[in-house]
Amino acid sequence: MATWTIRTHYKKSCEQIEYYYNRKIPGAKIIVRDGFRRAEFTIETTDDEFPAIEFDEVPGGDGKRDSLDLFSLVGNNIDSTEMVEMFDGGCWGDIEIEGVDEDEEERLRELINENGAYALEDEGDWYLSDTECWVWGPLELEDEEGNTRIIIADEDGNVIDFIEEE
Repeated sequence: MATWTIRTHYKKSCEQIEYYYNRKIPGAKIIVRDGFRRAEFTIETTDDEFPAIEFDEVPGGDGKRDSLDLFSLVGNNIDSTEMVEMFDGGCWGDIEIEGVDEDEEERLRELINENGAYALEDEGDWYLSDTECWVWGPLELEDEEGNTRIIIADEDGNVIDFIEEE
């Protein structure tokens, strides 16, 4: 078993996506996207080998298999992940609201913009169903001895070493 640190190599290559649903209104859904400047997580592997990472597509993205949801990065030799920090949130954002009338949508947007998405849970009928943390671009992986490897996805979503252009 080994512990690895994974972090974004470039700024603004991390997006958190939160999915909220309403207990009383079937089909009502809110998706909140927030961009972060950086993200850092730890990865626990079941062996001492490099994490067997499989790149995936970001929901609503460009369709390329070049991203990872760090909250769901398990399987192969990856046992678990844990967030260390995501910082400087609010670099960009978007709110999608479905299944409510215009007046309610306007009220909900105002609530989220003024108080944050977590204020939805104070409303009583809204609940947070899932949270994803998507990262893309070059990613730095550091082992317990401080050795760093920078990886990126190739055109088919396979892990390859990233080489900085000069």
